[in-house]
Amino acid sequence: MPMLELIIDVVNWWNGVNKIKANLKKSPDAIKLGVLSAAGINFPALFDPVQTHPGVVITAIAARSKAKAEAQVAKYKLGAVKVYDSYEEVLKDPEIDAVYVPLPNGLHHKWALNALRAGKHVLIEKPIASNAAEAKEIQDCANETGKIALEAYHWRFHPAAHRVKEIIESGKYGHLTGVFSKMVLPPGTLVTNDIRLNYELGGGASMDLCYVLSSSLYWASAPNNVKGTSFEVVSTKPQLSKRDKRIDENMDTTITITNADNTRPPVKCTTVSKLVPPKLLGFIPQMWGVTPLAVLELEQAKIEFTAFVTPFIGHKIIVTDKSGKKTTESCYTGGPLWGERGESWWTSYRYQLEGFVDRIKAAKNQDKYDGPWVDLDESVKLMEIMDAVYEKSGMPKRGVE
Repeated sequence: MPMLELIIDVVNWWNGVNKIKANLKKSPDAIKLGVLSAAGINFPALFDPVQTHPGVVITAIAARSKAKAEAQVAKYKLGAVKVYDSYEEVLKDPEIDAVYVPLPNGLHHKWALNALRAGKHVLIEKPIASNAAEAKEIQDCANETGKIALEAYHWRFHPAAHRVKEIIESGKYGHLTGVFSKMVLPPGTLVTNDIRLNYELGGGASMDLCYVLSSSLYWASAPNNVKGTSFEVVSTKPQLSKRDKRIDENMDTTITITNADNTRPPVKCTTVSKLVPPKLLGFIPQMWGVTPLAVLELEQAKIEFTAFVTPFIGHKIIVTDKSGKKTTESCYTGGPLWGERGESWWTSYRYQLEGFVDRIKAAKNQDKYDGPWVDLDESVKLMEIMDAVYEKSGMPKRGVE
């Protein structure tokens, strides 16, 4: 994640965030977080957000290489953080309230369950598991233990996503009829023997770039009724890895999503996900079209939401009605769900952490939490869609031989 880290560093410098971090006072009852793995995503997804949130602290980090974990502690100035060389030690630590799981996809299920059974709340990198059965097991375990489990679709916590959903649900432009979502990994992102192309570790474009399927389900589903949503995978077009035919390097899908609410028409969802985009003329890397994009077709308008996965970097919400009238806006703070909360420099990860901490505190105080969230019903449904995409493609589900 070097490019994303660089962008966040620049945003922080421009907005004086480093001074805010230096002067921040942590709450005496701050939630204590443990981290499983010194993964590259740790800085943007957790370390940076934690350093501007008074209600949470990093308490411990574990990695197979203790030196690698120590290097992250030093590089990101995490302070007095305990470093372990086994994930089990983090789960045994009685001080830790919650655990972040940024491990390879194929290990999410195991360590999410271990964390929940150890009495920890858990923030799980997407996708939550390798298949729907594993996702359902995590949901059941969270219910049994009374602990909070959240799949880290950080973009869902950003005000821009809420604003787009608000436009759709307003009814001003009629019903939603179609969704197009695209995500292309920039050239040079994959490394040799990249885990994203490893079947045993839950690799594949549909898994790693699952934001496009997440986008389809979110826009097309009626609010608070994902469980009642049905779907059909109409077609798939996978590009398989030459090294392992179980791995989709790229995947195009067409899916129909139907709500339990019969007043809404079925929504045709088209997705494009590319881990290894083809090169122009066979040798020119595809540097164009790598900005994530969601295009929403309504009966009376079209909405283009640029950079929907990372809206904090710079996004646009462009609405073009049937007459051709176009309006453009952006939304970095507030919105229909956050109200007055948030800062213009908050990343979607920072908003996600805000929701995660609030939900844990609400559970502790037996209060109701009504802020942004990704419910486990949605996580299970999304994994059911991924399973069906692989089945339609004649490929095995992840985690199943």
